[in-house]
Amino acid sequence: MQTLDTFALILAGLGLFFVGSKGIAANLGQLAGRSLRQWVARSTGNYAMSAAIGTLAGAVVQSTNAITVILMSMAKADMITLRQAQPILVWSNVGTSVLVLAVAIDIHLFVLLLTATTGLFYYLNLDRSPRWRPFVSALLAISLLFLGLQLMHNGNHELRNIDWVREFFQMSARWSVLAFGVGVVLAIALQSSSTVTIIAISMSAAGLFTLDQAMLTVLGASVGSGFSTYIVSAGMEGSSRQLAILQAAVKILGVVALLPLVIVERAFHIPLLTALIRLITSDIAKQVALVYLACQIAAVAVQAIFDRALYPLLTYMAPPSVEETASKPRYLYDQALAEPETALALVDREQARVFGFLPLYLGVADLLEGGETIRERGAVLAAAATLDEVIGRFLTGLADTGASRDVLVAIANRQARNGFLQSLHEALHELSAALAKPFDLPALRSLAENLSEGLAALLMVAYEAVRDGDADDLALLQKMAADRDSLVDQMRRRVFSADKSLSAQDQQALYTITSLFERIVWMLRRFAALLVDAGEQEPAATLETPGGAAAELAK
Repeated sequence: MQTLDTFALILAGLGLFFVGSKGIAANLGQLAGRSLRQWVARSTGNYAMSAAIGTLAGAVVQSTNAITVILMSMAKADMITLRQAQPILVWSNVGTSVLVLAVAIDIHLFVLLLTATTGLFYYLNLDRSPRWRPFVSALLAISLLFLGLQLMHNGNHELRNIDWVREFFQMSARWSVLAFGVGVVLAIALQSSSTVTIIAISMSAAGLFTLDQAMLTVLGASVGSGFSTYIVSAGMEGSSRQLAILQAAVKILGVVALLPLVIVERAFHIPLLTALIRLITSDIAKQVALVYLACQIAAVAVQAIFDRALYPLLTYMAPPSVEETASKPRYLYDQALAEPETALALVDREQARVFGFLPLYLGVADLLEGGETIRERGAVLAAAATLDEVIGRFLTGLADTGASRDVLVAIANRQARNGFLQSLHEALHELSAALAKPFDLPALRSLAENLSEGLAALLMVAYEAVRDGDADDLALLQKMAADRDSLVDQMRRRVFSADKSLSAQDQQALYTITSLFERIVWMLRRFAALLVDAGEQEPAATLETPGGAAAELAK
């Protein structure tokens, strides 16, 4: 019965630890995500500042996988380059050592005070405040994590009094490969080398692990963490995959650099890593924590030493995709913010480029700038969304420079265009998916083909008008998108008259494609109006659902 209680105590502590670690990543990760983008934008030019950001981010989020994902998203949004992300990525590993080192210290009183403080915040209903909710939730997660560690610590001390458990660990300690393999497997399963290290610290403090056994388990955990990061990146490509491969490579190579020291020290009894750690402290819990810290420092050293060799290797293993290249801004750069007129002209060109992606949904790419072609509709939408976000940030930055009233009006106009661009891409993505479905009814199939051809022709005319900015072309575009005769409604009626027995599914498909067509043409008309006059909005009476000459083309 005592054995069952002991294992239940350990499992309960492990459960609280997992709940707490997930909560920290979810809540503090949100807080870090809001500010991390601004830090990176301002500080990545300085290695020391980037390293400090990475260390702090790792200490706060306590998950190198979470930091890797954040950096992946920033690289995909063109907010950071691989070179800028490297120091943040590798130093985030060092940041995770903060929790491991804290666990090695007796913080029983601190845990009790932290739990009491968390309860007080909940009593004051701060968890209901939008401003304080993430912080209070994160504090609760930290309390649960440390309470779990306390339960594990107490359970492990009881565990060492069980004869068969003590004999098992004494036997496994003789097999170095087994200890290393356990670390690898646990890190892959738990997705965290720090979690495995904390378990090893708890077991060592209870006298169940020797330093040598715990050291090999921690080294194996670092390798396992590298493998898990690489596995996560399997479905990615381009710079996102490069960052994941880099994280995996530095973790594994860091262990490769330390293993010879451990092997030589054991085989020839030459005082090296283990002797140094024992010289620093005699507390075995702190010794295991220092082993973990040594793994993270080794990873940083590997990245610094082999930087020139790693960069081309990453590019070779994960070359940029066509979609990723297309999602990089071609005309926007931060220095242009100093010249508002130049900046606005660059925004116009970038928006015209994003507009040029629209025909890709319908398989038309003859006149696109630079021959940019993306095969998958989802990739077109993702590239456009990334560029719209970049343009939006650029316009916000331009507005924050103390621009004049006229410039602010022009910025508002382009921000409105940006919103229409995103909506156009989403609507065309939805329409192209609807048109790609097979239609059994001949009249419906003919309508879908005509709508597709007519809209493709209109988009090509619109692209030329947007690209060149010619007033006559824009006027023609507005005329083509004007709705005067409700032609789309006539086309609907024609399908109904062709076959009186339309099924519910066919009716749904008919209304879906015609409604999306009307919405797209209306947005094209509004986009053209914004181009014609930046400070003038079209009267509300004219904002009718369009079909116009585009529908005529579809006929």
